[in-house]
Amino acid sequence: MRLYAPKKKTKFWVPPEEYKLAVHWCRCYPVCLKELESLPDTSKAVTYDSDKVQTSGGYDATAELAIRRNELAKKVRLINDVAKMVTADLNEWLIKGVTENYTADQLIQQGMPCSRNLYYQKRQKFYYILAKRI
Repeated sequence: MRLYAPKKKTKFWVPPEEYKLAVHWCRCYPVCLKELESLPDTSKAVTYDSDKVQTSGGYDATAELAIRRNELAKKVRLINDVAKMVTADLNEWLIKGVTENYTADQLIQQGMPCSRNLYYQKRQKFYYILAKRI
């Protein structure tokens, strides 16, 4: 699949490398959700700090699991927050489009309540903001 990065003329232009990274993050969203659902919740066994998990010395499987869950939750939360920031009323459609590689025409056939141009404008803004926050 070829990635169509925004043109330099647009106000939401990002360098191609950043655009590809943002697209890759979105494509990993379903995998992150499945992994979050399958990993057991060990949050009660580990103490959390604001940015890191604090554990005792040595290898701790519970801590490793908690760190992995925290990383996955941050990725999922970031994508959800950016989609809500871009458009509050179409965020479910935007998330579905960017994470499952649907085109605007496919989403319109599924019942998306906006035009093709509006969807692509919102998607472009979504990738711009996501690339800046990664």
